[in-house]
Amino acid sequence: MTDEAVLKKSKNRGPLQEKFIVLSKFLRRSRMLKVVILVILLNLVLAAIYANIEGIDYHLALYWATDTLTNTGSGLVPPTLKVSWIGTTIFMWLGLGITLVFVEFVYVKMVKNMRGNKVIKFKDHTILIGWNPKIRHFLKNLQGTLGVDHNYVLVADIADRPFDLPQVVEFLRGNPDEERILIRAGMKDAQQAIVATEDDADAVLIAMTIQSININVRICVNLLSEENIKHLKRIGIEQIVCDENLTGNALVDAFYKNQEDYFL
Repeated sequence: MTDEAVLKKSKNRGPLQEKFIVLSKFLRRSRMLKVVILVILLNLVLAAIYANIEGIDYHLALYWATDTLTNTGSGLVPPTLKVSWIGTTIFMWLGLGITLVFVEFVYVKMVKNMRGNKVIKFKDHTILIGWNPKIRHFLKNLQGTLGVDHNYVLVADIADRPFDLPQVVEFLRGNPDEERILIRAGMKDAQQAIVATEDDADAVLIAMTIQSININVRICVNLLSEENIKHLKRIGIEQIVCDENLTGNALVDAFYKNQEDYFL
């Protein structure tokens, strides 16, 4: 989808619809939600088995299954057959195991989210490389609602997830110079990459690594010095933003504006 088509599509959506899109993305990415759905399905199946064995109504069996799997143990629907007692004991241990796995998963998930240890499985997404005021400005000034039309992944060699990084942006911790980190960020299936590091040599090296992974990805590189533009052009990268040129042009514009004001 072209940028013009994305902008046109975003203008036709209301704020509520955009919030729903962002929420649905969170739900699709949530492994915790998948675990909850699995437990609910298990609950329904066990209730059907118990209702058949004990010869009771399904709603009572469903209460028993929920009571047992969640380790509540109120005993309001006790077994009457030996096989049911044995099965209930087994299901209690099963429920305890599910609870422990769930707690462990929540803890591990939180730690991974904070530290950025994950594998990104997006497609046609945008990968941001480097965490600095330039990337912050980029995210704050995007047209439309962040995360609605595109998925974004930040790759940065920092200890934990930045506190001011929008939650809709996935964070991956690691050195973007390394090919394995870029592959974990989903570079093979990415649509574009924006490189904004504090060192031009790193920026050029990262751009070359990106091209070696995915020759079709669109790459935009921010450089500090005009001298290094030639290195990127040699490998076919044309989307280059140079701080030196931008600052110089701004100074020239300011100079001539002052001159006109002076002579007028």
